[in-house]
Amino acid sequence: MALIDALVTVALSVVLPPFLIVLVSVLVLASLGKSLGLRQRYVQFLLKVFEDGNRILVKKFGRQRLAKDYGRHSEDTDDDDDDQESTQVICRDKLVLRPLLDKDNNERLDTHDFELGDCLDYIHTGMEAIVDDEVTKRFSAEELTSWNFLTRTNCQYEFISVRLTIFWVVGFILRYCLLLPLRILILLIGMVVMVACTYFVGCLPESKMKKRLNNCISVFCFDFLSGALSLVCTYHNRENIPLRGICVANHTTPIDVLVLACDNTYDMVGQRHGGFLGIFQRALSRASAHIWFERSESKDRFAVARRLREHVEDPDKLPILIFPEGTCINNTSVMQFKKGTFEVGGVIYPVAIKYDPRFGDAFWNSSKESMVSYIYMMMTSWAIVCDVWYLPPMTRTEDESSIDFANRVKAEIARQGGLVDLVWDGGLKRSAPKKEWKQQYQQEFSRRLKVQNVNSEKKEEKTE
Repeated sequence: MALIDALVTVALSVVLPPFLIVLVSVLVLASLGKSLGLRQRYVQFLLKVFEDGNRILVKKFGRQRLAKDYGRHSEDTDDDDDDQESTQVICRDKLVLRPLLDKDNNERLDTHDFELGDCLDYIHTGMEAIVDDEVTKRFSAEELTSWNFLTRTNCQYEFISVRLTIFWVVGFILRYCLLLPLRILILLIGMVVMVACTYFVGCLPESKMKKRLNNCISVFCFDFLSGALSLVCTYHNRENIPLRGICVANHTTPIDVLVLACDNTYDMVGQRHGGFLGIFQRALSRASAHIWFERSESKDRFAVARRLREHVEDPDKLPILIFPEGTCINNTSVMQFKKGTFEVGGVIYPVAIKYDPRFGDAFWNSSKESMVSYIYMMMTSWAIVCDVWYLPPMTRTEDESSIDFANRVKAEIARQGGLVDLVWDGGLKRSAPKKEWKQQYQQEFSRRLKVQNVNSEKKEEKTE
């Protein structure tokens, strides 16, 4: 016991001073809105380690084996393109959303009689959907182009080489014995600071000073909390940063809020949560006019739309942040935007967010992971690295429906973020397809039969 006590004392005397120095430095720099650039240097160092480890794997297995393991094309042999490839979306060239019905090819419909083989279009499309489902695979981890020394992404490579084993063991000790305790401490302190600051701001009377103070405190608190995840974010086109109206963005994780709030102050609208996430919602609501609702209450949705319209029409209110997909998607695509946001009116400020999966998978599958386990996974990752693009504001034209406007905004976000633009509803993660969708295909096929039956009758009349 005496030996163990001595070892613990020595370990604390060696580890505790630098630990406290780092913690105090984070607090001071966050309060001043400054940074020493340590996170950026840390990320650059990790990239060099990943490249070194990838070279070892190439020598051990060959590039074709790695391409097979990670879903890469075997002809991609240029090492200089590894960084670029890692940010590309892995998907097939052509998305099969429905069978080709030739509704624009009237000539074929006029000359072709119905045959039993016409059903093969639907069978073919159904088989493709089973083999490569465009919906369900958007709710699983994004594929990587190389190993990032995390056993959650690959558990076969850590012991194939002495050098890789050393990298993996050192990384494990770094993440769990140094970064994790430090990040937990930063998270706890950040939560206490946020609750205290928002409570103080909430006690002040409504005024311009309260608004300015809320802006400063909000950015400070979120910037401080970002240290709990080693967040490294690059903001592009800041001249388009939203100052009022509605800000819409693609949704990968609850961390999206943290990413955007580190650079600007927003009021938020979303589902009311309990537990860990509910603490943040209640704290934020004290200082500003956020809108939380119960998704299961249909009457509450009308109240949300009314409050949202009132918020947008008030020039003194902050821009409101909305994720129109309504659920988290795995950062490879953008799925259907709910039209309600685009019926309110006002200016829409699109924002595209793209995470780098090499340092940690930011996607949250809420149907499989609790918030606590997800935060734990994020805090034991290397870092959270992402890019944010502020796109030019967009307004709805007079002859444009809310659905068309939503699709236009979604297409711009997908284009800028290098994401796949899908028409499917993200709600399919938890629910079956709507009956209207099935009826649409049934009506389309029925239309083909009607047209072909009419053509057959005309031919019979000519023959007689």
